[in-house]
Amino acid sequence: MSERQLLVSLVTSARGNGGRLRNLLTSLTEQSFPPEQLEILLVDNDPLGRHGAVATAARGAWPFSVQVLREPRAGASRGRNRGILAARGRFVALTDPDITPAPGWLAALVDAAEQERAAVVGGRTDSLYPDGTVVPLQDSSARPLRECHGPPEWPEQRTGYDWPYWITTANMLIDRAAALQVGPFRTDLGRRGRLLLDCEDLEWVDRAVQRGLTTVIEPAAVVTHPVGRDETTTRWFLAQGICHGICVARMHSSVRVHPASIRADREAVALALESLVMGWGFLDRGAAVRGVRDLARIAAYHAERTRLLRRRPHRWAAFCLPPLFPRKEC
Repeated sequence: MSERQLLVSLVTSARGNGGRLRNLLTSLTEQSFPPEQLEILLVDNDPLGRHGAVATAARGAWPFSVQVLREPRAGASRGRNRGILAARGRFVALTDPDITPAPGWLAALVDAAEQERAAVVGGRTDSLYPDGTVVPLQDSSARPLRECHGPPEWPEQRTGYDWPYWITTANMLIDRAAALQVGPFRTDLGRRGRLLLDCEDLEWVDRAVQRGLTTVIEPAAVVTHPVGRDETTTRWFLAQGICHGICVARMHSSVRVHPASIRADREAVALALESLVMGWGFLDRGAAVRGVRDLARIAAYHAERTRLLRRRPHRWAAFCLPPLFPRKEC
């Protein structure tokens, strides 16, 4: 296949979930996008001695090119960076091994990129919950907890990138030239083994936007993401909140962070305490878990921010960050 024919390189990195790649590859055979213009790059990020599931899933007669790459260093960001560097297409599509894309997913992403001349396009990711969740997530008050699994709301039509919508690496298309311009995903962000680190996609997209690159949301590009029952427990939400707070604090060293991503001032503390007290008093488990998670997230954010300021104060000079209890404006 010549690079002139190749339009999209799809990159996904697997660590411990390579067995799910077979479903992804099968779904990709049902895409309306021409298979001769597509290459699949599967990055094996499993630990040394336990890899091989990715290569097993890749075996078969596929209508598109499938290549297996190896990245032994743990980290979703490292795996994606490895795949992007090997990509040959004009665009690079990013997704996860457990994602199921709708038949028109890839074509919708490419159409949006070409029509809007966008460097980054994010599609719609619908979270698929199990029949029973440990923490109740059906009520409107549980919306902040559902945000832990991805954006709960999406626009009805194509729109520019702005809050409350954001782009995740489960459903993302980037212009390869733009990717080289923006740089790699930060390896101190993003899932690493059992650590629920995140924000690598949020930081990368913010970096692209702050460099003046066009970024859009295309809700017609739909994928579904299954949420495991273990990802609806109090313990999981608490761990996710701590790691999210750490990652948002780290983002300040490279981008201007949107206030909605921080939510760590006195008002946020008061709201978290109110949610905890109300949930405890009225036996609303969802509200109580939300309060505990937010308090843990805020504490982790300020602890990590303080650590980084003490360690590398010169890297933070361009970002004036308000303290939790400000005496004066920055």
